[in-house]
Amino acid sequence: MEAEFLFLYRLSRLFCLSLYDYNTRNGDMLSEKLKGYLCGIVSGATYGMIPLFSLPVLHEGLGFDSLLFYRYLMAATVMALIQVVRRRSLAISLRDVPLVVLLGVLFAFSSVFMFMAFDYMPTGLVSTMYFVYPVITALIMSLFFRERMTWVRLLSLVLALAGIAMLYVSDGDERMSLFGVVLTFAAALVYALYIIITNKSRIRKVPSSTLAFWSLAVGAVVFFVRADCGMALQAVPSLKAWGLILLLAIVPTVVSCTALVLSIRYVGSTVTSILGASEPVTAVLCGTLVFGEPMSLRILLGIVVIIVAVLVLVTGDSLVAKMRSKSRKKAIN
Repeated sequence: MEAEFLFLYRLSRLFCLSLYDYNTRNGDMLSEKLKGYLCGIVSGATYGMIPLFSLPVLHEGLGFDSLLFYRYLMAATVMALIQVVRRRSLAISLRDVPLVVLLGVLFAFSSVFMFMAFDYMPTGLVSTMYFVYPVITALIMSLFFRERMTWVRLLSLVLALAGIAMLYVSDGDERMSLFGVVLTFAAALVYALYIIITNKSRIRKVPSSTLAFWSLAVGAVVFFVRADCGMALQAVPSLKAWGLILLLAIVPTVVSCTALVLSIRYVGSTVTSILGASEPVTAVLCGTLVFGEPMSLRILLGIVVIIVAVLVLVTGDSLVAKMRSKSRKKAIN
């Protein structure tokens, strides 16, 4: 276990440093669009590792609110330490404080609503329904910001949703609760709003690492309040649990949150939300490889469909442009 901790720590540290450099390096060979695609995939894939680090801790008896508080607090601390080492400021202007607080609350409550929904419906059903957030993002961007939905984006969105639906494994006991559905859609809505506000407000000018830090810090306050202002917080049960919480704070939180902000800034809200389909793929693979969960043909096909959706999104526009260019040349000749 110590070897796995060390490997994942080094891997996540490498991701952190390279992601922070994405928006500051000059002369990089990667285009901003490609950076956005890579960051979006990294954000989703690392976020999907939450079960890998959280389930063993929950099985040791730590409650959801306590786990989430420690996760957000440690993630904010790690980001603050990285900024200090890199001699970068975490300061924000007073004008930006309300928006930063709003984003932190939205980011935290996307988790709150989802975990509340788990009390009313099976976790697999909730997790599948939650991925309606790319549709909500696309609709809001189209209706309120007049963002054009290209056929490439629409096709990739449909494929991603179809693939995610194929990943859902029924346990034969489906409890469709209206309140559970409302909570799940509330989780999807607030996450979509987080993505859109990050992209379309003046907060876009705040450095990505600074914005990620404050989102996590506000989230820690939210979960502290939910735990009766600390009175209901549980002690971490073991040293192993501390190590897993640290990895939970770094990989699917620091890395994922920073990559998410960068992806939004490079390729926009809709594309970033679609790229989030890589999250359930990672979660399923972790479940199969680490926890011994079954891998059926349907799940495998779902993973393939999601990969195809991402490939369509990443390469579709350039392929269409090349086809149009060739057709124009033929028309001229």
